[in-house]
Amino acid sequence: MRLWPRRAGGQLALLLVFVLLAAQVITIAILAGERQGALRSAGLEHVLQRVTDAYTLLDTTDPERQERILRALASPSLQLSIDPSPYLSGDETPSLTRQLARELDLMAGQARTAMGSEETECLPDRESDHEKREKHDDDDEHHEDDDHRRKRRDCPPILSVSLGMSSGQWFNIRAQPPAPSLLWLKASLTSVGITAVLLTLTLLLAIRRILRPVNELSQAAHAFGRGEKITIPERGPEDIREVTRAFNRMQHQVSRAQEDRERLLAALAHDLRTPITSMRLRVEMLPEGEDRDRLLDSLREMQHLAEATLDFIRGSTTEQHRRYDLATLLDSLCDDLREMGLAVECEDSPRCVLQGQPEAVKRAIRNLIENAVKYGQKADVKLETSGQEAVVTVIDQGPGIPESERDQVFQPFYRLEQSRSRDTGGAGLGLAIARTLIRGMGGDIRLDSGPEGKGLQVTVTLPLEIPKSAATSSEQAQH
Repeated sequence: MRLWPRRAGGQLALLLVFVLLAAQVITIAILAGERQGALRSAGLEHVLQRVTDAYTLLDTTDPERQERILRALASPSLQLSIDPSPYLSGDETPSLTRQLARELDLMAGQARTAMGSEETECLPDRESDHEKREKHDDDDEHHEDDDHRRKRRDCPPILSVSLGMSSGQWFNIRAQPPAPSLLWLKASLTSVGITAVLLTLTLLLAIRRILRPVNELSQAAHAFGRGEKITIPERGPEDIREVTRAFNRMQHQVSRAQEDRERLLAALAHDLRTPITSMRLRVEMLPEGEDRDRLLDSLREMQHLAEATLDFIRGSTTEQHRRYDLATLLDSLCDDLREMGLAVECEDSPRCVLQGQPEAVKRAIRNLIENAVKYGQKADVKLETSGQEAVVTVIDQGPGIPESERDQVFQPFYRLEQSRSRDTGGAGLGLAIARTLIRGMGGDIRLDSGPEGKGLQVTVTLPLEIPKSAATSSEQAQH
């Protein structure tokens, strides 16, 4: 499973959430220590206040009533007793001792305090006789579990105080300040979660708005690779606007260069036809003979080469892009070629809808099939889909093409057959024209050995993915 997103928006959002959570965790850890310390100090101050109030009340009360007051003031976290001797033999926390002595107006030695360590267990809870009888009935294992859980509880340190009374006895106290509550942590975590969610949503919306022109630029670049020309509106941040402006300018310059080339070639074709036709008429008026026949053959070859050259350069046809069914196109093409007497077999294939130039595709595949029949006696045509591509294969039973020359045969006027006859070797432009047309629509052509190493297999790939902006390409494609 891939945890790191591939898109820039997802990466920025994930990075921001990570940084936010790390910062919040550090902040909560710092605040937690300060808050816990403040709560412990407040709890200790509360206990000391209860101790001073209890001492003042008991020191001014008759001994007969002191026991009743002790029971009323005691609690599970506050144990009080009046004893002949002090609970503490010495003073361990002078700062607390001085505070109590000052508030109660006691002389030196009449106040002693001590604070237990953090590992001190919690004070035992007071229980009624009924509860004690119920606990006595439980098995020993249950008692051991209760004791173990009690030892593991996080309890504040126990405060021990011994105060001398005016009667000569000692007021002994063992108190445990309340443990700081962690309810604030729940509220803090909730606040952090809400902040993270709101910030992430805001960031995603902002990133989506900023990167939308980038996505449009990507779609337009893919479309331009297939021969479509789309003008992208300039929007977003200024740096993205500049990239969009440069892309639109590049499309305009390339389109203008293509249009200039096509106009030049159209004029050249017209100018070439006129002198060739004139020369042919003059030669035909010559007396019959070997020289006349050779001149006519040369003129026919010149005309064929001129037309083939124009077809190659005009490979990027001006046909409008539209949706078409490649399976239907192949079936129709194979039927037409069979009616012309060519040995062509086409496997049935499911519907395969593409966006592009169907006439250019038909022209390119027709060249491949005719070559397969011409040099391999028979052509087997098959259509499949693989991922985001439509794959057309044309297989023949001929001698094939050596691997060292499979790239060179796509060069204009390159012929494996070295004779000068157009009937046996052609002009050497069929594969070049076919690849020009297919690559103009974002596809490609590959040559491989046929099944079991016999014959030649020509593989044509065309993209299946249709960009969202292709709907506007027909009006803006070429003018």
